[in-house]
Amino acid sequence: MHHVSGAFGTEWSVKYNQQEICALKGSTVFMNGTFTPPENHTVNETFWTIDPYMIFDLIKDPVYSCRVEYLNDDQKHFSLKLSDVVKKDEHQFCFRINANEENEKAFGYPGVQLRVTELHVEAPEEVTEGETADLTCKTTCSLTDPFIWYKNGRPLTTKTIKNNQLHLQTVSSEDAGSYSCAVGGSQHLRSTAHSLRVRCECSS
Repeated sequence: MHHVSGAFGTEWSVKYNQQEICALKGSTVFMNGTFTPPENHTVNETFWTIDPYMIFDLIKDPVYSCRVEYLNDDQKHFSLKLSDVVKKDEHQFCFRINANEENEKAFGYPGVQLRVTELHVEAPEEVTEGETADLTCKTTCSLTDPFIWYKNGRPLTTKTIKNNQLHLQTVSSEDAGSYSCAVGGSQHLRSTAHSLRVRCECSS
């Protein structure tokens, strides 16, 4: 919970549903919360900014105007929809309120910290038949959606998948191929493919 003081020391309550969001590059994120103005205060304007002290409305910034949408369903709930996120979006997003009480302003700080990650498959390039192999879908922050693995472009359902790791038990020549990973809800945003070769364990 954030109790945010306005310009004249009046108490405002601003609560964000999440303080930190990890998002996949290219995906759409939602930042939500609720606010309560002091009694007898009429809210004149609400908007989002980047970092606490930037005053201008995010929707008026050419970098964001076509990717940002405000989804305020009533006077107390606020929501920011940001589409096609990129690494440069790693900022703190703050909700601002302008009231018509002597031009009073308030903002929710600290805001929502956005982290942006891509997916990267970490795995051996070659495995010998009969060995085990672990393939890991690496991220730079913690995604909440389940990981999905693909082999040669098709989803894998029969292999052992635990969190962000694909475990190949007793590798055979059939396991050779091109592996990639994605997360649920963003299957179109896959990692680059990783080629796994299987070396024959030939008997003499």
